[in-house]
Amino acid sequence: MDKLVFGKELIKARKAKGLTQAEVAEKCNVTIRTIQRIESGAVNPRSSTIKIISKFLEVDFFEISNQNLKLKNHTILWYLKDLFNFKTNAIKKISILSTSILILTLICINIFSIEAQSKSSKKEQNAELKSEDRKVDFSKDFDKFKIEENLVFVTKNNKHGLFYLDGKTIVPCEYDEFEIEENFVFTFKNNKRGLMNLYGETIIPCEYDEFEIEENFVFTFKNNKRGLMNLYGETIIPCKYDSFKIEGSIAIVTKDGKMKQIQL
Repeated sequence: MDKLVFGKELIKARKAKGLTQAEVAEKCNVTIRTIQRIESGAVNPRSSTIKIISKFLEVDFFEISNQNLKLKNHTILWYLKDLFNFKTNAIKKISILSTSILILTLICINIFSIEAQSKSSKKEQNAELKSEDRKVDFSKDFDKFKIEENLVFVTKNNKHGLFYLDGKTIVPCEYDEFEIEENFVFTFKNNKRGLMNLYGETIIPCEYDEFEIEENFVFTFKNNKRGLMNLYGETIIPCKYDSFKIEGSIAIVTKDGKMKQIQL
């Protein structure tokens, strides 16, 4: 979903319900800074965050995105119809069509070439899977497996995991689902969330209700309490405070109505 569109629609939906940014952030278990950045179009939120906000505000933001896409498609269709109307600018349009056909032909040739290379690559991967040096027999040990480049996505007893082709475990096959974003793997199990990297190292145990990554910080949420970690998995602020805010190198935390400062 386009982050600028989502930001504008979020502002509209929030104001329609007479809610502040702080109220939305609290109910959706995200930081107010996250809501501010989403509304300004500074970040593109994950689909899981969009689902939580959609549920709370009772607005299907995914449907809104689809409607905007349809409007764009209608506009493109109008230009296509006009392109084949030779009553105006006939020479120019014929030139455009000729060039387009030539480009499409070259693209098709390139696609066929890539597909041929891909089939060859898959044969090499299958040959590698049959190698005696491989540590895991994916076809024997798992119900399903899918190879993408040097990664193997596996499924067993409706649980999911991730391996390298040489059999090295990245994500054990014990999660309900997981998502890969850049060098991180977001894990989901029993409605809890965790974070790993592609080296198979656990950064955040899969025991939090929600967390948000902002720059080098990870804002954690668990049992309506909040905390802060870094991307090395080190705890900066234990997840036991009602709220906190960061001002420079100081975190001001609140618990049971009492405030205190923590040096970051």
